[in-house]
Amino acid sequence: MPNNHSNHLFRVAAALVACTVLAGCTYRLKDPPTSGIRYYKSLGSVQCTGGGKSIGELEQELLVAGITIAQTSCGDDGNMHAAVCGAPDGRIGIFEIDPAQAKDASILGFAPLSMLPAAAEVPCKEQ
Repeated sequence: MPNNHSNHLFRVAAALVACTVLAGCTYRLKDPPTSGIRYYKSLGSVQCTGGGKSIGELEQELLVAGITIAQTSCGDDGNMHAAVCGAPDGRIGIFEIDPAQAKDASILGFAPLSMLPAAAEVPCKEQ
């Protein structure tokens, strides 16, 4: 009986180690490799009243400037914002663009997403 008990404990320990090791890999599995660089710009919306620009309007700014967009998404800047009507709400537009066009995007007020380490993609809200 003691041998069966120790065998069971070994299996449980092995399963826990495997789960722990695999858990560290999950973010890589759901983030496909990209060929571009991700840039963002604030939507300019504020708490309580919204406003600002839509993701489509920001996308149009890039397209009019001749910047090719591989992917578009909405996001949150990840920064703390005072809970006050009229204060920024942290909503951003995220665009994957060709690295060769990064300077042009910067001139339009877009910045590398890497400057917002706590930023996260969120579902786009309809305006």
